[in-house]
Amino acid sequence: MQNQKFKTDAIESALNAAQGVFSANPAFRAPQADHAWQMQEQILAEFEKFSEGWFQRRQDAVRDLIESGRRVASKGRIDPAVAMTALAEWQGGAMRRLAEDAKACNAMLSRCGGAIIAPDGAAAERSTDIPRKATASSPATLV
Repeated sequence: MQNQKFKTDAIESALNAAQGVFSANPAFRAPQADHAWQMQEQILAEFEKFSEGWFQRRQDAVRDLIESGRRVASKGRIDPAVAMTALAEWQGGAMRRLAEDAKACNAMLSRCGGAIIAPDGAAAERSTDIPRKATASSPATLV
């Protein structure tokens, strides 16, 4: 059991030491990390925008369904022709909402893909400069 505790302590010590190295080195907090954060924020914003529209369309569907039921029931007795017309109108609205869902989803995925694929050019350029600066400032050693 003592051997296991030693391994755990050794791993924890190594991770703590690595954390210090990584947090102190500006190359690990490069502009690419900022870009990754911005990319996540943009994807979240796009998803929030899409989901708000999606929920609004679902609420419209329920409102339309309730209104259709009221139209059918307003005659006092159920007329099959009125019921079929109300159902057809509601289904037409449902198809329109589904088309809007697909269009909004496609646009959201496009914008999210653009955020992922198109890296920040300046960030990419700065991050490639970091290794060059580090090697230029360090003395060359030949072994």
